[in-house]
Amino acid sequence: MNPLLQKIPLLAELFLNGIFILLYSLRSTNKIPPFFSSKFMSTALHFGVWYVPIILFLSIVVNFISAKGLEGFLRKHVFSLIVFVPLLITFGDMEFTFWLGSVHLLSSVLTLYDGEQQEKQESFSGNQRTFLQKLELRPAQVVLLSFMGLISLGTFLLMLPVSAAEGFQVTFIDALFMSTSATCVTGLATISVAKNLSIFGQMVILLLLQIGGLGIMTLSSSMTILLGRAMGMKDRIIMQDLLDVSSLEDLYDMIIDIIKYTFFIELWGGILLTIGFTFEGYEMGTAIYYGFFHSISAFCNAGLSLFDTSLESFATSPIIHGTIAFLIVLGGVGFIVLRELREIIYGKKISRLGVHAKIVLVTTFLLIVAGAVFIFFGEFLNSLDSYTLWEKTQIAIFQSITTRTAGFNTISLTSLHSYTIYGLTLFMFIGGSPGSTAGGIKTSTFAILIQSIKSTLKGKKEVTVFDRTIPAPIVVRAIVITFISIITSSLFLLVLMKLEPDQSFLTLFFETISAFGTVGLSLGVTPFLTVGGKVILAILMFIGRVGPLTLVLGIGEKASKSGKLDYPDGRVMIG
Repeated sequence: MNPLLQKIPLLAELFLNGIFILLYSLRSTNKIPPFFSSKFMSTALHFGVWYVPIILFLSIVVNFISAKGLEGFLRKHVFSLIVFVPLLITFGDMEFTFWLGSVHLLSSVLTLYDGEQQEKQESFSGNQRTFLQKLELRPAQVVLLSFMGLISLGTFLLMLPVSAAEGFQVTFIDALFMSTSATCVTGLATISVAKNLSIFGQMVILLLLQIGGLGIMTLSSSMTILLGRAMGMKDRIIMQDLLDVSSLEDLYDMIIDIIKYTFFIELWGGILLTIGFTFEGYEMGTAIYYGFFHSISAFCNAGLSLFDTSLESFATSPIIHGTIAFLIVLGGVGFIVLRELREIIYGKKISRLGVHAKIVLVTTFLLIVAGAVFIFFGEFLNSLDSYTLWEKTQIAIFQSITTRTAGFNTISLTSLHSYTIYGLTLFMFIGGSPGSTAGGIKTSTFAILIQSIKSTLKGKKEVTVFDRTIPAPIVVRAIVITFISIITSSLFLLVLMKLEPDQSFLTLFFETISAFGTVGLSLGVTPFLTVGGKVILAILMFIGRVGPLTLVLGIGEKASKSGKLDYPDGRVMIG
């Protein structure tokens, strides 16, 4: 195809769609220039609702014709399809047209810039090094800086006037806290997402949830692959370390699978939740918005909701809390386990689960059952007293699932017994599974600790699980992660008790573990904490998301330049 014809859809999108986005933004912020009449604005915007999807469709057609086959088209332009499908579903809705058109326009500009940068880089010699390369950052340090950068960007966006609801102003500390909570997929909130944030502010939160849930490095690598580019050697090393894969082929397959699983799971979750909210009496547009917002929040194990009472109003609605519970479990077991399950179901590559998947699935199931039984009998005659037996069972199972990872709740936590609240903190501390969107010390760590204790009591030197020996370095790593987590949580709790003398110990303990485990459950005191208390919880959420061990390695990790030394054994008395 003629290169000039290829650029026509992009130029049309930049000019025409850009004008529609600009006019809609001016109207939304009440900053319409005086020479723009209301009739002109109305006509232009209604016309834009029609031509924005048409231009996007032409862009897809041109890109498909110019692509080298279907695979090449999907690798480079799948994002256009992802935007175009919901644009068709909501055809005629001006607000959805604005948001989806804005997202695609930004993607087109970034793609154009990326292509120019690639050409420039190819023209330079391979000996030149970028600023980041000269820093020689280790993988753990890259993870820390990427999350810090995203939190800073989110804070800036939430402080913009357009992010706040009419008559409300988001302060710096609230913007920082909410950005950290969303990026670290926690769910604790100092302001109401529904009442204090505009649609733009809610979209910022949703974008931070999605990026934070998948991980910045995973998302950037996904975009690199989708754009048809090759990953740099350092990026490959970082991603292989994050996803625990050994070969480049496995790395690419895993990243592609993460994209597919996330898109399809959140899509079907959003559809089911839309149906559920429609049954609850919401209009279709509102139901779609609520459905997909909560689908993303649930799969990313975030727990942020557009309802101030979380899901308490839907405690007995199986299609809503059942879908959200299923999304939480899928997001909490990890992409590695999801991949193995898919390969077994479709009979590809492997015929049985690996030891990691077995540990994750068995531990997850046992923790869900244990938590449900604990909540069911602990609150049977208390907070669950007014419900039927079937409703009590639903609530107990849902609360058991969400307690370890997500942070939604279908009963008021302030109505629970104190021993139930303390028990929930133990489940929050364990958290979800490695390679997932959840926090905590992880289910595999907990399982290895239990097996290590059993082996020690039986006098065995090796830790075995499912007829497999767990290497000693992994056992030591599990112990280190648990110990650092306990010390970190204890120190932050101590500081929080000093800063918040008016709050009870159990309340602060619950909020601390919820922040560290990136759970998001709260006893309602987070909005009323002092500035110092909010900062402490924000830091703890950050540590909980990146992992205490990653934080230690990121701060203290250095390239070893000395040779390996083996020291003689030393005997030390223990116990």
